[in-house]
Amino acid sequence: MKTQTDIFILEKNIYIKFLFYLLLIIFLRPDLILINNTPTGGDMGAHVVAVDFFTNNFFPNAKIFGWSNIWFAGFPLYYFYFPIPAIFVSFLLILFPFGIAFKLMVSFSIVLVVYSFEKLFRDRNENFNLLGYLCGLIFVLTESFTIYGGNLASTLAGQYSFTYSLAFGLLAYNYCEKEDDTSSHIKASVFLALCLLSHLIPFILFSVIVFSKTITSRLSVIEKLIFFSTFISLVSLWFIPMISNLSYTTDMGYTPFTNLSDLIKPDVYPFIILCFIFSILCYRQLLSNSKLFFLSVYMFVLSTVLFFFIPPGALWNGRLIPFFNLGIIIFFGLVLKIIFQKVNASDNYLRLFIAAGSLSTGFYLSNYFSLWNSNFSLTTYFFLFIVVITYFILSLKDSLNSMILLLLTVGVFSTITYLPHWINWNFTGYEGKENWKDITQLYDKLSELPPGRITWEASPDLNEYGTPMVLMTIPMFTDHTSMEGLYFDSSITTPFHFISVSGLSEQPSNPVGGLRYYNGQFERGVYYLKQLGVDYFITYSDTKFQEALNSRNLDFIDKVSKFGIFSVNESFLVETINKNIEIVRTPDGLSNILSSLLRENNENKFVERALTNFYDLQAPTRIIEVNSNEDIRKFESSIEKNYLENVVVENGKISFSTEYVGEPHLIKVSYFPNWKIVNGEGPFRVDPSFMMVIPDRSNVEIIFTVTTIEIISRIIFITFLFASMFLINFSKRDINAE
Repeated sequence: MKTQTDIFILEKNIYIKFLFYLLLIIFLRPDLILINNTPTGGDMGAHVVAVDFFTNNFFPNAKIFGWSNIWFAGFPLYYFYFPIPAIFVSFLLILFPFGIAFKLMVSFSIVLVVYSFEKLFRDRNENFNLLGYLCGLIFVLTESFTIYGGNLASTLAGQYSFTYSLAFGLLAYNYCEKEDDTSSHIKASVFLALCLLSHLIPFILFSVIVFSKTITSRLSVIEKLIFFSTFISLVSLWFIPMISNLSYTTDMGYTPFTNLSDLIKPDVYPFIILCFIFSILCYRQLLSNSKLFFLSVYMFVLSTVLFFFIPPGALWNGRLIPFFNLGIIIFFGLVLKIIFQKVNASDNYLRLFIAAGSLSTGFYLSNYFSLWNSNFSLTTYFFLFIVVITYFILSLKDSLNSMILLLLTVGVFSTITYLPHWINWNFTGYEGKENWKDITQLYDKLSELPPGRITWEASPDLNEYGTPMVLMTIPMFTDHTSMEGLYFDSSITTPFHFISVSGLSEQPSNPVGGLRYYNGQFERGVYYLKQLGVDYFITYSDTKFQEALNSRNLDFIDKVSKFGIFSVNESFLVETINKNIEIVRTPDGLSNILSSLLRENNENKFVERALTNFYDLQAPTRIIEVNSNEDIRKFESSIEKNYLENVVVENGKISFSTEYVGEPHLIKVSYFPNWKIVNGEGPFRVDPSFMMVIPDRSNVEIIFTVTTIEIISRIIFITFLFASMFLINFSKRDINAE
C-alpha cells in the first residue's frame, strides 16, 4: 500500500486543479453569465450604469475618472470610487457584449479570492493546494452577512470592488513572503497597488503588513526601491486626486456596531472553537508555519481591536467583519494542515473516516440535487458529474487526504441555502424579470420627452423589477438623468436629494445619518424639486400619485403601468441670486484633508450652514465657501431673481447666455474644484451644493478642467514609472554581472 508522505500528493497534477475550480465555476452559473442581458440585484443593478458610462466615455479617452451628469445633479465619477473593475470590463468588451463582460468581471472576483487563498497555502513546488482552495471556498460561500464585502453574497449585492481588493491584498502578502522568486517584490508591489485601486479598506489592513515585511525583508536596497517606486507609480494617478478632494464627499453617518455578536457570526463558531483548542495543544507547530499563522492572527486581532476602538468616522466598523472571518478561516486551514501532518495516510482509522465521509457525501449530494435541480437542472447535473469523476480519480490514486478534502468541499457546497437563488436573480438580469415590460414602457415614454433631470419615488417594492434601485438606470436607457444614484459618498448633493425625496415617497430609504427628513410632507418635497433643478417627477405608489395630481406645482404627463409621470413647474438650472451672500471659509491643504479623513467638520461650517439654509424655506442668505487664504470681494446682488432657459449642461461643459453680466448666478450642478469659468469669477461652492459664478460677458462657459493636483499626480506617475524601469534594468544587469 502506498504511503503518502506529502500532505497532498496530487496537487502537482494540473487536472485536479482544473476539476476543483470547475466545480466553483459551474456553481457560478456560466449558462447565465454567457447570456447578454443587464445584470441586476441590490447595488449591482445600479453599478451597471456607472460602469457603462466609464466604458463609453472614460476608457476610450484614456481616463480613469471624470465628470458625469447621470446622477446627483452631476458628480465626479470614479474620483472616489474604485476604477479597477470598470477597467476590467472595458477590456472584456473587446471580446464580449456589455452584459456578459460585466458578469464575467463579477464572477472572476470570486474565483480570484479562492485562488488567492489557495496560492497562500501552497508549499514550494506546488501548483495547487486543495486545503487552500477549501478555505477560500468556505470564506466566499459564507452566508451570515450580505453587504460587508469579500464573500459571494456581498459581491452579488454589489461589493465586487471590495472582493477584488481583498484578493489582491492576499496575493500581495503571499508574494512579499516568497524568497525563492526573484521578481516577488515586483509582484507584491503590483498586487498591493491593485488592492488600493480596487477598494481602500482592504488596502488599509494589508498595507501595514506588506509594507512592514518589505522594509524588514532580506531584499536589497535596489529591490526595495523597485517595490516602492512601482507602487507609487501605479496608484498616484488615482490616489492623489482622491485624497486631495475628500472634502467634496458625503459622510453617510453610518451607525457603528457595538456588540461582540455583530462581529462574530454563528457560522464561524465551530472554526473558533477548533482554533482555540489547537492554539493550546499545538502552538509549536502553529508557530512553525509563520506565514499563515502571522497573517491569521494579525487579521482577527486587528479587526477586533479596530471594530471596538476605532473612533467613529470614515471607516464604518461593519467593514471589518470580513477580515475577522478571514483570519479565523486561515487559522482553521492551518489547523487542518497540522492534523494531516500528524495522521498517516495509510492509517486504517483514516480509511474508516473516508468510508463514513463517502456515505455522508452521498447524502449531501442528494440534498444538493433535491434543493437545486428543479430550478438549475443543467448545472446541477454537471456539478454532480464533476464530483463523481473527481472522487473516482482520487480513489484510483489512493490520495486519501485529498479525498477527505473533496468530501469537505462537497459539504460546503451542499450546506448553502440562498446563494443559488441570488445568482439566478442577478444573472437572469433585468430583462428576465416578469414585469420588466413596465420599465421598458416607462422608458419609451420618457424618451419621447425633452431631456431633463428626474426624481422618482423611492420604494422597496421596486425590487420586483430586479432591485429597488432600478430607476437609477434611467440614464442608461434614456436621454434623461436621475437625481438618485448609487455612489452616495461621491456626491456633495446626496444629502439634499434624500431630504427632498423623503417627502415625496411613501416608503423613503433615508440612508444618510444625522439629517432631518420630512416624511409625508409632499409639497415641501415638491418645493425642493425646484431648488434642485429637477424637471420631472415619477410616482410609484397610488398615494403619491394622487398627491401629485393635486399639486399645483406639478403637471401630469402620463401614467405608465404603476408609474405616474409629472413635469415640475418653473424649475430652472440657472438663475440669478437675489439674496444676501454670506462667506464661509474652509481650511486649506493638509488640515482640510485630515478633517475630511477623520470626518471632523468643526473647522468647516459650510455643510452645516448649507443644511440649515435648506431646512429653512425662507432663508434670507446664500452661503458660499472660499479658502481661508483667498482674498475675495463682498458679493452683492441688486436685481430680482431671474431664470435663464437657454442652458446646455454636458458632461464636461456648461454654457448659457445672460443679460445680467456682473451679477451672481446660481448654477444647479454639483460643485467640484475642476470646474472653471472661461469668462468671469468662480465657480464658488454655494448652498445647497451647487456653483455660483459672476460672468463678465453675456455668453458664459464653464469647463471641467484638469487641476494642478492632477497634473502633479501625472508627473509623479511618469517619474516613478521610469524610475522603476531604470531600477529593474539596473538590478538585472547587476545579477547578470554576478
